[in-house]
Amino acid sequence: MSAQKILIIVFVVLVVIFVITIGVGGCHGGGDSDDPGAVKSLKGLQGNRFLTIGDDASVSPTSCGANGTQALTVNPTCVVTFEKRAFFRRSTRVALLGNRSLRVIINPKDGPRQDESIGAGECFGSAVNHSGGTMTLIASSGFSTVVFLRRQACE
Repeated sequence: MSAQKILIIVFVVLVVIFVITIGVGGCHGGGDSDDPGAVKSLKGLQGNRFLTIGDDASVSPTSCGANGTQALTVNPTCVVTFEKRAFFRRSTRVALLGNRSLRVIINPKDGPRQDESIGAGECFGSAVNHSGGTMTLIASSGFSTVVFLRRQACE
């Protein structure tokens, strides 16, 4: 083999190693994993895929049901399970609005846990990546709460 061919092979190997290093480095967030605000760093990566029950997501108990209108009835709790999807798929955006105050706990399989309380009429937004996870909705004060799954981001 000539010196020129060896030089080209070495150059290609170095470029491949550089691209892999950049790709792996870009996958790691710079935020504190104990800080629920780190989930908000996904905002720019969320795409336009909003949570739809029945589309790689299910509810438990079934009495929460989506009622065909993207409304969940939380009495006293409702767990939404996000199925694992292909690696190259974008995150599933979660945007919801409750008619009463409630607690939202998002526990992704890959990423930081988020636990927030929202008031009646407040919009809550987050995302769950392709690895899947769960979102637990807990109604406040034992009242039945209707949660509307939005198809657009919170303002």
